[in-house]
Amino acid sequence: MAKHASPNKKRKFRLLQIAALVCVGVLALLITYFPKLGLPSWSDIFRLSGGNQTVNAAEYPFSVHFIDVGQADSALILCGDEAVLIDAGDVDSYAAIDAYLKAQNVMQLKYLILTHAHADHIGSADDVIKNYPTENVIMPRYSTENMPTSKVYEDLLYALADSSAKVIAAKPGNTYNLSGCSFSIYAPNKEYKEMNDSSVVIRVTYGETHFLFQGDAEKLSENDIIKNGFDVQADVIKLGHHGSKTSSAENYLRSVSPKLAVISCGEDNSYNLPSESILQRLSAMGIAYRRTDRNGTIAITSDGTEIAVHTEK
Repeated sequence: MAKHASPNKKRKFRLLQIAALVCVGVLALLITYFPKLGLPSWSDIFRLSGGNQTVNAAEYPFSVHFIDVGQADSALILCGDEAVLIDAGDVDSYAAIDAYLKAQNVMQLKYLILTHAHADHIGSADDVIKNYPTENVIMPRYSTENMPTSKVYEDLLYALADSSAKVIAAKPGNTYNLSGCSFSIYAPNKEYKEMNDSSVVIRVTYGETHFLFQGDAEKLSENDIIKNGFDVQADVIKLGHHGSKTSSAENYLRSVSPKLAVISCGEDNSYNLPSESILQRLSAMGIAYRRTDRNGTIAITSDGTEIAVHTEK
């Protein structure tokens, strides 16, 4: 007959568990809010634990991080002491985003750019806003005809209402300056029926290097960007719609003329993305690419003239 632990032993074990959790919580608070105590930073802990930190951003004046959030999108821009987050993954992505922000010692956001209201781009935005002081949120302006009605969008609106963030409607041509870099909005250029084409598209400039973020913008939006005369040349492009064949038209890619294309996608995803035809197009055009399902988190650093690529895998 199996022996059962006595109630006293169970109680002591439970008390030990609670004490351990309290200690971990206190340590986390000390690491986060009292960095001068000499404790290991989140960057150190994340690196030693085998987390997906690809570079220590403190060593570089500018860096872009395409965080591996599976079949979703989230990218972090670090310029000086300011941070910009573009999209916030899906509803289950917050833990990965939070860990990465902590690993890069990000405590607050200058801008949160939410390209469009699909769940794989705004799924964890409410949690980000609740846990990271956010100064500005840039989003598309929706009309009554194309207003999102999902619960994830509703959760985002509640989080925004409870925050002190300034909500800014994306307007093509507007430029925003940070400490040492800037970004300009290129899209959406009109009201579209398809939410993907309503994606906010931005071009980030640091020195002589440029980075283009497409959200899920498809060919219709790409054509409108070109028609409106925006300079889309970029060293790096985050391909639209996770590398789908609905985006990344050949004429658009020729205008961008990137050194590197980044594809944010999940391993063995049910959409079979990225599209094989897009990969073949990139290869035929001599454009190198990295993808989060194969390379994990992808970080790109710039000294203002040259870029360097760092991958988790």
